[in-house]
Amino acid sequence: MITIFVRDCNQISQSFYDSVLYNLPFHQLACPCGHAACLSIHGYYRRTVKLPSGPIRLRVCRVKCSECGATHAILLSSIVPYSQIPLSDQQRICNDYEEGRCVSSVCADNPSIDEDNVKSVLRNYTRCWREKLRSLRIPLSPINALIRSCFSDYSSQFMQIHRRVNKLFSYPT
Repeated sequence: MITIFVRDCNQISQSFYDSVLYNLPFHQLACPCGHAACLSIHGYYRRTVKLPSGPIRLRVCRVKCSECGATHAILLSSIVPYSQIPLSDQQRICNDYEEGRCVSSVCADNPSIDEDNVKSVLRNYTRCWREKLRSLRIPLSPINALIRSCFSDYSSQFMQIHRRVNKLFSYPT
C-alpha cells in the first residue's frame, strides 16, 4: 500500500481524494519493492470511512507495479489502513486515554463512531501501539509528526494493525 501524506488530516471526501490522485506525479511514486516509475492504475475498490456527517463510501485507487506485479492501494494519510475510523479520531481517542479524559467524547463530535468503535481503537492502541510509541518517545501530537515518525520507524501508519508493507509519499505542495 502507498500512503500519500496530506497536511490536513481532517479532510476526507471523494472530491479531495480525487484531486490528490489527479495531481499525483505517478512517475515519482515508488513501489514498496523498490522500483520507481513502474506503477499504473489497476482498478478501484470501495471503502467506508466514518465521518461526522455520516459514513461515506470512498472509491480508492489501486495501482499495479510492472516490475513485481504487486498491487497497492493508494490511501491518504488521514485514513488508517483496514479501519473505518479516520486517523484524527483514533489519535484523539488515544490522546484522551493517555491524558485521563473521557475517551467517548469523540462520539459526540462524530456520531458515526459508537462506544464499541472506541473500545476497539483503545484495544488496538494498548495491544499494538502504546509501547511502540513509548519505546521511541514518539508523542501522540502533533498528528503530522506522529504520521512521519510511525512511517520512519515502523513503516506503518499509526494504528495500522495488519502488518503489510506501507510506503509514505509526501504529496508535493
